[in-house]
Amino acid sequence: MAQTFECEVRFKIENIADFEAKLNQLGATIAYSYEFIDHYYKPEGTEWNPVEKNIRIREWIRPRKIPTVYFVKLEVVSIGGPRFKRSLLPEGKLPLYSGQLIACRSLLEDLGFSFWFSLRKDKARLWEIPQHNFFTAIEHIEDLGWTGELEFEGKDPEKAKSAIEKALEVLEIPHTLVTHKPISVIYLESK
Repeated sequence: MAQTFECEVRFKIENIADFEAKLNQLGATIAYSYEFIDHYYKPEGTEWNPVEKNIRIREWIRPRKIPTVYFVKLEVVSIGGPRFKRSLLPEGKLPLYSGQLIACRSLLEDLGFSFWFSLRKDKARLWEIPQHNFFTAIEHIEDLGWTGELEFEGKDPEKAKSAIEKALEVLEIPHTLVTHKPISVIYLESK
């Protein structure tokens, strides 16, 4: 779902069957299915706030793609309503290197990063909701359960905020289930 200066929220899905029934009721269709493992790293001997930035290797399971090292730098935006995270890089996730997994690991280690943890997203699907002109991703994460994601183009944070709020309303997601935190932080907090 890469967008320019991507703006995003995540939400907990308490009952996947009910949520998918809601999507079907809205006339949503599955744009594609996917599965991958993100291997997170952090710099050795330095504080690293994963709400502000992260670096990871994305190892694709389905569809098959070349493993890629991504860097993300974020800000938390609060303009009334739910807070959301916004990429400070126009690319959203900036691809630094693509190659064999062992080469990606070696590159990060050579740059002074050490392995932190891995997070697998399986049974993941990107749903298109054409009637309302947006997409939502749903992903299953071991030890965390089902989560959803809404992502919008973020050159104009006010416009992104409005789009997020509209999508949450359409999907009937209570704000108590919504967070600006990256999935890596949500995962770490669950441990």
